[in-house]
Amino acid sequence: MKKIVFGRRPQVYLPEISAYINYINTNLDGWSGYDSQEIDDYNPLDFDVVWRFMGFDVRRKGHKVIHEYNSLSTGLFAYSKNSIKKLVNVRPAARVFLNRAVRSQFSFKDDVPYVLRDMGIDKSFFLNASEAKKEYDFVYAGSLKDRGRVIVNALEQFKSHCRDAKLLVIGNVPDTIYNHFGGLQNITFTGRVPYSEVPTLACKACYGLNLMPDIYPLNSQTATKVIEYCALGLPVVSSDYKWVRRFESSRQGRFFFLNKDLSNLNVRDIQKFEFCVPNVKDLEWNNLIQASGIFNLLKS
Repeated sequence: MKKIVFGRRPQVYLPEISAYINYINTNLDGWSGYDSQEIDDYNPLDFDVVWRFMGFDVRRKGHKVIHEYNSLSTGLFAYSKNSIKKLVNVRPAARVFLNRAVRSQFSFKDDVPYVLRDMGIDKSFFLNASEAKKEYDFVYAGSLKDRGRVIVNALEQFKSHCRDAKLLVIGNVPDTIYNHFGGLQNITFTGRVPYSEVPTLACKACYGLNLMPDIYPLNSQTATKVIEYCALGLPVVSSDYKWVRRFESSRQGRFFFLNKDLSNLNVRDIQKFEFCVPNVKDLEWNNLIQASGIFNLLKS
């Protein structure tokens, strides 16, 4: 039995690892998958393949190493960070990129084989949200960090001009945000919850809220919350930027896009809008992995 280990740094949330391991252990004869964070005295040389999420890798410790670039660097000097990764990372046996935009940014000039593998959705998200009892007008599920002013501006809107609407926020909340908005009756912060509880919590809202600044690289990367909202059947209310426009168009959906000043973030305008929630069953993890052919890289 050959073994493949997925290297996970502490406290880094990577749902694809669980999806990969489930797929390998169910569908790939002769292979077993492992999460490095669940192994005591983890040694890459104990495995046939080491799958690393980049990051930096200047040593290439492992018999066969695969590099996955599932995001671009953020914050100050983002372009420079990506360039440094390209220069210093050792040559792997194969690479995986989130999408063409991510691959284009790194623009490796070698002949290392690669696969594009976008974000998928856990099967637990394929519920019918319209059948759930509604307790909130909007749900925001995901990170509140590295979003510039867009998160704070939206919360200010609920505090002032949108006080008749109820917002559910699922995920970690920075103290600076909670201290300012935690006492509002129309905003509920759950804090971090088990991933398995997110679908049933999100279904209690009428609309899925996606807030992302139109800045590099966030505007080019897959918004996992959007595809999860679609899986749940939640109409999507979103800030306006490149990736979400492309996703809406390619999927023949209809999303409600917020003005830059968020002046149309109110229940009245949104209830009048004719939404179309696209079908995303092909993005369920097993379907996505199968279609990507990603594990053909094990043969390269």
